[in-house]
Amino acid sequence: MGRKLTSVYDTLVRGLIDGLCDHELYDFVTSRCDSSSDKRICRASIMAMSDDRVSDRDALERVYSIAADHRLRCAG
Repeated sequence: MGRKLTSVYDTLVRGLIDGLCDHELYDFVTSRCDSSSDKRICRASIMAMSDDRVSDRDALERVYSIAADHRLRCAG
């Protein structure tokens, strides 16, 4: 995993643990990571689904939601 993706991933998991969701979570990641992009956020979201720190069902649904929303945004 590259340095930029790791930064986005760590920030995303931190936001999930804090209880952020949807646009709040996206804004949290983009404001704290200069290297964030829709593609990196989508990849980090998918990787976060297998993180041991993200074990709550609601958190998993939030991470799935952000991955799907921003992937669809990229598709046009």
